[in-house]
Amino acid sequence: MRKQCRVMVTGAGSGVGQAIFKALRASTLPVTLVAADITPMNAALYRADEAVIIPRVEEANALEHTIELLLQHRIDVVMIGSEFDLEFFSLYKTEIESRASVLVIVAPPETVAIANDKWLTAEFLRESGLPYAEAYLPKSQEDALHKAKEWGFPVVLKTRRGTSSRHVHIVRDTESLEQLFPGMPLPMLQRMIDTPSSELTNEYTCSVFKTADGNLVGPFTARRTVRGGTSWHIEVAAFEELYAPLLLIADALDFVGSLNIQLMLTSHGAIPFELNSRFSGTTAVRANFGFNEPEMALLSFFYEEPIPVPEIRGGVAMRYHEEVFIENTNASNLALSDKAVVNNWF
Repeated sequence: MRKQCRVMVTGAGSGVGQAIFKALRASTLPVTLVAADITPMNAALYRADEAVIIPRVEEANALEHTIELLLQHRIDVVMIGSEFDLEFFSLYKTEIESRASVLVIVAPPETVAIANDKWLTAEFLRESGLPYAEAYLPKSQEDALHKAKEWGFPVVLKTRRGTSSRHVHIVRDTESLEQLFPGMPLPMLQRMIDTPSSELTNEYTCSVFKTADGNLVGPFTARRTVRGGTSWHIEVAAFEELYAPLLLIADALDFVGSLNIQLMLTSHGAIPFELNSRFSGTTAVRANFGFNEPEMALLSFFYEEPIPVPEIRGGVAMRYHEEVFIENTNASNLALSDKAVVNNWF
């Protein structure tokens, strides 16, 4: 019989954090879910078994405070639900694990750096001999205009660091580039791979899982549309033409657990444009269709058991907004012991 595992999910109020929760709720493993976030106004805190407010990772005493909380709440495993926590837990993984007797599911700092920086992502793919979208770091607005004209419009103007399509623009002419460039933090240009669509056509969100002994599980492949930087309609199927490039990327990168790969399928083949060395906002969708990465992480890294070959089913997922309700309180008097209700609307 497996022992109870106390799992803390950071960024529990984020889309990724909530997806991890849903996947673990769908699992049959004996898990106590501890929601962790930096403010009380996060819905998952009131739907978990237990909840805790954790420090912002940029605070001066964040490391000591985090270790104290992990010990206080007897946490066995930490799963990262916020991209803002990745660098911190990756950098201090060894110390946190040693001092708090906990397992942190996080990629090495070098991999987190590659995944968090879109320029480094493109360079990693290029240097590894893998398909990539050509990128350029402009030294000035004039330099950006020169490169865009050399490539030909449209081009993509984006920040090197960012998530959920923040600061990502398809630039179709000189005037638009002149308007957008001054407000772009850490700007980079990238060739257009293909035009994003509101239909399920050419954009994919995929995953490969690496076990504790280095074996690869998957890949999981799904076609998607995007709304507000989030996968909105997801079609899960065995898109076999993507398998080889996905496994080549996974072979080339040093990661732990989940590797999320966003790509376009073009007339020149599959071209990845984003890597995330963490759980995904579509983690719950994957779990529903048979590819439960948080469960696999616990089986492989915590219970040290082999992972059965996932039986991935095909299907369609559609996102919608949901509310949680906490009765007889107000925003200034919320207590972590409060429990929220989700209505069964339909």
